[in-house]
Amino acid sequence: MIYFDNAASAPLCREAKEAMAAELERFANPSSLHRLGFEAEKRLKAAREAVAGTLSCEPEELFFTSGGTEADNLAVLAARRGGHILAGNSEHPAVAECLKALENQGCTVTFLSTKNGALDPAEVAGAVTEKTVLALMMHTNNETGARYDVGGFARIVKEKNPRCLVFSDGVQGYLKTPLSPASLGVDMLSLSAHKIGGPKGVGALWVRRGVHPAPRALGGGQEKGVRSGTENLPGIIGFAAAASANHARLAENIAGMAAVREAVLTGLRDTPGITFNVPCDPAPHILSMQVAGWRSEVLLHALSEKEIFVSSGSACSSHKGRGPVLANFGLSKEEADRTIRLSFSPQNTVDEAAAFCVAIKKLTADG
Repeated sequence: MIYFDNAASAPLCREAKEAMAAELERFANPSSLHRLGFEAEKRLKAAREAVAGTLSCEPEELFFTSGGTEADNLAVLAARRGGHILAGNSEHPAVAECLKALENQGCTVTFLSTKNGALDPAEVAGAVTEKTVLALMMHTNNETGARYDVGGFARIVKEKNPRCLVFSDGVQGYLKTPLSPASLGVDMLSLSAHKIGGPKGVGALWVRRGVHPAPRALGGGQEKGVRSGTENLPGIIGFAAAASANHARLAENIAGMAAVREAVLTGLRDTPGITFNVPCDPAPHILSMQVAGWRSEVLLHALSEKEIFVSSGSACSSHKGRGPVLANFGLSKEEADRTIRLSFSPQNTVDEAAAFCVAIKKLTADG
């Protein structure tokens, strides 16, 4: 089996499995006041410190959530009703749907071009006003692999309006490229565990000290009131284990994923009918490509029969049809309809890349 759909969900890593197996034997609530509760609270604190260490941030600035979607929602819905919001036009549905809801509540949203995976600094500067309350730009696009200049974006926004909050969806960039809130200059940053070999159903939102997002879940006041509900301690501990393991191997992991990506590019570069949708600054773990004569869904099913697993875009919106991301990247409808996405993990190899190239060439030759 060749699994090239890691941007949708990566396999659970060994470190996360072992840490979660041990935690599943425990059962106390971290909020309980007896000894077992205190011990659970200590493990929760240690996990928070571990994830914070991968971001070079303070543990108190990190809030655990049920995943990247909830973290995105917490950040975006912090915008005040009636205010002006600035956003890229290729955001993940977890952000884009929140923007639609805020528009219905009276907010005005200005969308910035992300054509070819690039931002225009002049367009950003011209769009910020004194009424802009939130500016957001994802770090790495989940469909094209474009890495946007979030640091430059944040600097421009803060220069024009220092009171404006800046948020970045860091789900696809986290531990796939060097990334920290300080280096980006943002006020909020979202993360997800299952993109890095952690479990599904857990994520985090980093919030700069002094920023107070409105809670979306009310109850017992866990996570300092930002996200009430008994903490998913096995999931959080698995998240922390995966984050620590990947952070320790970050340079090695990046080089390995980049080598697999380059092997596919090189292996198919001169193949008739193959076109790569390469952004200005590509991430090492995502490759978007077109195969002439094949609709993406038909091609991915043909590859599945050969035990090769890729995707046609974001798994989160796969049942809703094509979103606007590829069109905003600059592709026509026909080009988008024949685009597939390959996404790699540190476990993938150049031999798998070579086998994928052989399979694609055979399929295209056979028609």
